[in-house]
Amino acid sequence: MNEIDDSTEAVSEVHLKPTQDAPGDARRFVADVLDGHAAVEPAKLIISELVTNAVLHGGRDAGRVTVMLRKDDEHDRVRLEVSQSEHPGFQYLDREPGHLGPTGRGLMIVDAIATEWGIDDETGSVWVVLA
Repeated sequence: MNEIDDSTEAVSEVHLKPTQDAPGDARRFVADVLDGHAAVEPAKLIISELVTNAVLHGGRDAGRVTVMLRKDDEHDRVRLEVSQSEHPGFQYLDREPGHLGPTGRGLMIVDAIATEWGIDDETGSVWVVLA
């Protein structure tokens, strides 16, 4: 279940320019919002991977990168979502990264850490739940 109970959640959002600074800015945003929460470190790692993917694959012409964080303290769940304003969405290519290749492991890391994750078919945004 990728939804968080609307009645018990707190929503925070930030819009970032698609530059090399965006992953670091996203990590700081997550660290500020989740300060003291058990999920802060895995959330920072995951958001860094997702925002890096948005910048690398969406590019500077794809518009701002939006990071949305929903925190449900009652159920101890965090939902992260990354989208890009002018990009039609993310398509997952299930392939093994090259042995010495510098990229291609981000979603493997996300899959290993997240409770659930997926791609919204309508918006192309990538979402992750940590519980």
